Amino acid sequence: MSKAAAFKNQDALRYVQNFLCFGNEFPSYCPAYSKLSVQKVPHLQQLLNDGRGKEVVGEIDRFSAGDLSVSRTAVIFALAACAQSKHVPTVQEAYKVLPHVIKDCGELFTFVEYAELLSKPNTGWGAGRKAAVLNWYKLRAPMELVALITKCLSRNNWRHRDIIRLTHPKSDSPVFSTILTYIMKGMEEVKKVQQEIEPDGTLNDVLAYLDAVHQVKHTQDEQVVARLIETHRLSLEQVPTVLYGSREVWGALAKSMPYSHLLRNLGKLTSVGVLAEGSPYAPSIVARLRSSEAIHDSKLHPVTLARTLKVYECGQVSAKSKSKWVPYMPVMEALTDALDISFKNVTATGKKYCVAVDIAGSVTLARLVGGHVTTEVSTTTAAMVTALAKAESEPLSLFTYHNKMLQPLNVVKDTTVEAVARMLTPNIEGGTDVTRPLQWAKEQRQRFDVFLVMTDCTTWATSGSGKAALREYNSALQLTDTKFIVCGMMTQGFKFATTTEPGMLDIVGFDESSPHIIHEFVTGYR
Repeated sequence: MSKAAAFKNQDALRYVQNFLCFGNEFPSYCPAYSKLSVQKVPHLQQLLNDGRGKEVVGEIDRFSAGDLSVSRTAVIFALAACAQSKHVPTVQEAYKVLPHVIKDCGELFTFVEYAELLSKPNTGWGAGRKAAVLNWYKLRAPMELVALITKCLSRNNWRHRDIIRLTHPKSDSPVFSTILTYIMKGMEEVKKVQQEIEPDGTLNDVLAYLDAVHQVKHTQDEQVVARLIETHRLSLEQVPTVLYGSREVWGALAKSMPYSHLLRNLGKLTSVGVLAEGSPYAPSIVARLRSSEAIHDSKLHPVTLARTLKVYECGQVSAKSKSKWVPYMPVMEALTDALDISFKNVTATGKKYCVAVDIAGSVTLARLVGGHVTTEVSTTTAAMVTALAKAESEPLSLFTYHNKMLQPLNVVKDTTVEAVARMLTPNIEGGTDVTRPLQWAKEQRQRFDVFLVMTDCTTWATSGSGKAALREYNSALQLTDTKFIVCGMMTQGFKFATTTEPGMLDIVGFDESSPHIIHEFVTGYR
């Protein structure tokens, strides 16, 4: 292979890595959902057409196993594209990794939907796909499988029953046969056939779990449902919506709810009375919120805790939200402690950062925009800055700026989120030239690996001027891999990064996934 061809393939792989990480081949991340299609992944198609599909499958497997992606839908779409490749070794490799790349039933249904879409005008249900999809069911432990299939019954008009009919499974295992009977004919038929099966420990556990799910679906007795949830560690997806207002049901769910789910449901737990003065459930939940072990296991970034704290403090998710609550002070205190503990979750990139925070707009202000409460924005910005200051070995260079003026700020490893937030004093004048930090660093001959600009104003610079500023900086300081990341803190559409400059990235609406994307982009997805 010529050097030019090798570079071309490496360049295409970089675009595919972008796609696997955040769902867009081009250097722009937007939290809003975008429907995927072949037309949106030209570089993925290029690699498949060039016979480099096995390399793509390897990247899919690596991104999935290493939790490098914030867009599981993109990972599944890429796997489906590889499975429909005309290159037989690529197809075989895609089906080989399918059982462990696809994590749950929702992803399985999504894969089947994309695979059929990409197979048109055929359905694509050949022997390879049938075997791989069936292996997804067979290779799981029985208790894991029954939990998964009862949490997600259907998606995209696909049901487990549809898939089982297409794959024609055969099994000598009484346990797997029982699960298949449940899928195809329901719990009543399972009760009939279980009398003909020699029971064992695993089968008894499966039957008890399926019976518990069946009971929960067919009763409105809150005490019974709460007991079954606690005994079998059932989840919210298995509870009928008619019971979503029950304090007893939510109290039982909270005991085994993953930490991240617990954070997302704090408002609901408060509104139904689980988190309230005198509630028997409150002490254990509050203790868990500030548990160092739980926070470490969750791997959550401080930005997530900061946003959770501010939204909970507001008493509603948005100004138009019907769900409202009165914040419970012990929860506020526990979340503050959790935020401090979560900084230990941040992994250093080993890079030297220049962070410039725009103070000419809403980045530092609390107000209503578009009907949404944005009081968490300033705390989110401060949490991101503080996380970088604490995690990185190189001292962080922090600036505030508006118009074309930069003001250096002193941030060290023991600086708190509150202290950083106080430094970000708003100034409402003027627009924003996001290339100014690069210009300053070039003039001062300051070497940085990463420029992170956090703004929410209309920028004076265009993508062309950003590309030119980055190349001028690299040329002046004889650097080759400087990263230039522009974060729009709210979802106002903008396009600043250019596809021809690999060091640039846009974050169009800073959310809880953004710190992870920044980390992976800066480290080259390694």
